[in-house]
Amino acid sequence: MSRAVTYAVVIIVVLAGAVVGALVFRDRDGVGRPSLTPSAGPATASGAAASAPASTTAASATTTAGSPTPSQSVNDRFGFAVQNRDVAIRSETSDAVISSFAPKDRAFSSYSRVVSPDGRLVAYWDPVEGGPVLRVRSVLGGDARAVLTGPSGMSGNAFTWSSDSTGLVVAVDNNCFGICGGTGGTLAAELWTVDVPSGATEKIATGSIWLPVAWDRAAKLVAAGVTGEGGYLSGYDVIDLSHQPYAVRSTTFRPTVIGRLKASGDARYVMLSVGIQGSPSSLAWWPIAQAEKRAAVQFDGLTAEWRPGTSEIWWMDGREPAGCVGEMCAGTELISFNVTTGARTVVLRGRFGSLLEGFRVDGSAAIISASSTVRTELTLIEIATGRTANVSIGGFLAGAVRLR
Repeated sequence: MSRAVTYAVVIIVVLAGAVVGALVFRDRDGVGRPSLTPSAGPATASGAAASAPASTTAASATTTAGSPTPSQSVNDRFGFAVQNRDVAIRSETSDAVISSFAPKDRAFSSYSRVVSPDGRLVAYWDPVEGGPVLRVRSVLGGDARAVLTGPSGMSGNAFTWSSDSTGLVVAVDNNCFGICGGTGGTLAAELWTVDVPSGATEKIATGSIWLPVAWDRAAKLVAAGVTGEGGYLSGYDVIDLSHQPYAVRSTTFRPTVIGRLKASGDARYVMLSVGIQGSPSSLAWWPIAQAEKRAAVQFDGLTAEWRPGTSEIWWMDGREPAGCVGEMCAGTELISFNVTTGARTVVLRGRFGSLLEGFRVDGSAAIISASSTVRTELTLIEIATGRTANVSIGGFLAGAVRLR
């Protein structure tokens, strides 16, 4: 089978798993009037995971937010990386382009974390094939710096930032996926680390198509998903960098899944969310180096995100119509789940889009795709007050940035 056909098979299956993010529609009556359960600001998580989750809904403390205006909750200190053919950096308050860059994509590179956790840097492939070059630059613009260059026979794949924004974990391969073996090809795949300040690079593992998830530099741990046939997640690897040779501890997923692995801001925990058409949604989490402690969470969302600075997983729940996926979905409850205490909280009630896209860099606002759009219309919800604002970004959200 030709390489082009091989890629087509893999990409079609991956796109099927991403159908939940394709279309969401706004309420015909506009944004609802939400009620908010006040939430403390982000704080560094501590403590052990609770054995039994609790559920909280502080109805007596809720407030009602009025009709939103942009001045209520947008902040020009923060902004968005907006993906079209190129990626443009803009503020929350203006669509003026502050800077832009042109990433090159292939295979699973769309699973990469482009913006650093502190919101100040972006990483991208240019070129991505035949000697790939990974580049880093400020969100404000300026010259990009090449931080990793692969051999001519390799191509770039997914990457992620370290939790302290000083490093990158990067996957490269030779374009030989599972089907390639039947045509006489041999897989070559590598996992690298990059120290961004110094430019030092190191190959830490070989042999699998990885989707990097996290790098806890203090704990000397790297975590990555492993893809199987057709782009499904077939496992989860943890690489211990504390001593050489580096040990790789593997956990196999049976059955394989189409889902997303994401790490908490401090890289202490990892979650796996699954939300595809025709299948029940699911959400599970575990400590980064202890996948055997995987714990399921009650979940009726389509996407889930870690709130920066916390050990909380958030998502839009209460889908309407019940069980919907795609264009007619709305979310009626914004939920948080604290993995260290087991507390499940209804933070916000209203009627919004069903996809939680992420958070402002400092965790002070949730970013939701407004319904009735193709993920290009966002609703920002200021968590402390419940104030909201609608922002049209004219593209897809590639990440949240800090401008000053």
